[in-house]
Amino acid sequence: MKPVAANGIRGSNVAMTLCFLRHASASDIAPSDAGRKLTKEGEEESRIAGAALAELGVKPAHIFSSPLVRARQTAEIAAKELRFSGDIELLDELTNDTATLALLKALRPYGDANELLLVGHMPSLAGHIAACIGARAPGGLGLGKGAIACVEMKELCAGAGTLRWLMRQKQLAKIAR
Repeated sequence: MKPVAANGIRGSNVAMTLCFLRHASASDIAPSDAGRKLTKEGEEESRIAGAALAELGVKPAHIFSSPLVRARQTAEIAAKELRFSGDIELLDELTNDTATLALLKALRPYGDANELLLVGHMPSLAGHIAACIGARAPGGLGLGKGAIACVEMKELCAGAGTLRWLMRQKQLAKIAR
């Protein structure tokens, strides 16, 4: 995807677009939190997220996922809808309680990519988005299950980004259909 500004034109001085996707709905029944699998509803939320991204013209060079099962499954389903042919790469920095600086450092080797899709968890995703755009707190940036926020980055450092859009499942579903 070419990063799209609010007016539909690519923002100037944009080095990279980060699309943050929160994992979709998962079962509460599992041997461990890390092993929680998507529900049927979660599978559909993931499909909608991927289809909406495809409709918006998103073409990630890389897809990164938290290693937790529900995030991996969300990434896999979204990747299928995006017709992404690469491998989904697991990134520990997408689990909760990871500092944004650690996430950005992990992404630096991919700094020449135009777009990255990052699949993770709340509340860390809201914190990452806030840090990327230079917001003091993540209030108002919460992502529901299967929601996506798109941040254009001038460079991979905190405060260098602009939030271009944030869409919840209802909005994504209107685009995906």
